[in-house]
Amino acid sequence: MKRELIYEEVLGMLNDRVDYKSITLSEVAKRCGMGKSTIYEYFASKDEMVFNSIIFYLNRMIKFFSNGFKVSTFRASLKTFIKAIIITMRANFWMVMPWTFLDNYAPFLTEEDADTIEEMLYKCKEVIIALFTSICEEGEEEGTLFKIDDMSISFAYNGIIGSLTEEIDSEYDYESDDAKAFIDELCSCVVKQLN
Repeated sequence: MKRELIYEEVLGMLNDRVDYKSITLSEVAKRCGMGKSTIYEYFASKDEMVFNSIIFYLNRMIKFFSNGFKVSTFRASLKTFIKAIIITMRANFWMVMPWTFLDNYAPFLTEEDADTIEEMLYKCKEVIIALFTSICEEGEEEGTLFKIDDMSISFAYNGIIGSLTEEIDSEYDYESDDAKAFIDELCSCVVKQLN
């Protein structure tokens, strides 16, 4: 329980794009409401704490997106997918844009740790795209989409990410009326891109 609280605080700091040097064991302990010695019960160093926090989150996201979700129709599945991406981006922006993490934080990690995280970030992205592909195939079977291919799926996925990057931040309320309208509009754009 305490370990997961530590992970969440570290990930929150990374998502807020806190400078790596500002992420300290003392600051994380303070944010978690625990003593620095408690942090040392779990981690020998800041680098180990940051690395394990990222690995924890990536494993959780890979599992989540690997499970997929089937909703009644292609359009409902697409909306659910977009909401899941929004939630993911709100929690940790770099999950869907791995290079943002690599540009900002990899230089502070050991080469081995940076390579491990990079590999997992791209694996997570592959899992997310595989889920998006299966949703598009559902749309094709349903007759909502015409013949789809890898290039059109990649183009549509990047369009979703680009649109969301401009629209959301960590406070974005995807349940608001404006957000629902935006998601509906984005779904329509995705269908147009894929047809």
